[in-house]
Amino acid sequence: MNPDDARYIQALTKLGLTPLQATIYMALRRTGQAGIMKISKTSNIARPEVYRVLPSLEKKGLVEKIVSNPTMYESVSLKQGFSMLLSQKTQENTDLQIETQALLNSIQEENFTKFSEKESQLVITSEIRLFTKKFDQALRETQRTIDLVCINRDFPKLLFNHLQGFKEAMNKGVRIRMVIEKVEIQSFIEIFEGLKRSPLFSLKYTSEHTPVCMLICDDRKVTMQLSDAVVPSLFSNNRQIVKVASSHFKRLWSEAEGNANKFVHRDLQRRLPERLTIAEIE
Repeated sequence: MNPDDARYIQALTKLGLTPLQATIYMALRRTGQAGIMKISKTSNIARPEVYRVLPSLEKKGLVEKIVSNPTMYESVSLKQGFSMLLSQKTQENTDLQIETQALLNSIQEENFTKFSEKESQLVITSEIRLFTKKFDQALRETQRTIDLVCINRDFPKLLFNHLQGFKEAMNKGVRIRMVIEKVEIQSFIEIFEGLKRSPLFSLKYTSEHTPVCMLICDDRKVTMQLSDAVVPSLFSNNRQIVKVASSHFKRLWSEAEGNANKFVHRDLQRRLPERLTIAEIE
């Protein structure tokens, strides 16, 4: 098999052929009109397998049977073959999209079993987009309080990317308390100023190193990092885990300082980016 054949076979399999189908099709392209024995010898595939595969290639329009004695076969050109397979693949994807959308439109979520809020759950999320979705959902579902502890490295990213969620929570009357490490935060002080206009928002600074980011919602659910990175993260409504997290937050809050200007270097002020991207989080 020459390098071009290998490349073509790989492309043909991506378009839906099996490796056997692609190999036999390429063998027939090399031989021109040929019988089973010659196709088998050229492709190095046993005759029974060639017999079995050829009808499927005929069905796809890639091979034609010539009635003679012995029976001969001839393939369409590579250009025509690729064009036909691409068209078929495109149609399959279109049909799949239509069918999937119809299913999505017909799904009634209440027909499926849901976890009770009282059931204890520990869910580990290891993909950043799924984490972002679950974090946003946690903010949307909060009714009374949000308590957040965050390390300085992750805090700007978290605040930028979930700012709207925090604002919407306060619009519902949710009280937000945040504790972060003492850092040079002028690069995002403008955001703080916007949040601090609300009496529902409070921010304090701690000199204690906080090893993980942690979000507590309504004293009923907690989200926390399991490593130095944003993910993997743990989402849980386990009462004991929430109690431990809440107790840790209350201790930090009582010992933290609330004077933001004390830890801000005004000469570092610079314009903020509108939003950090997923790539920057990773």
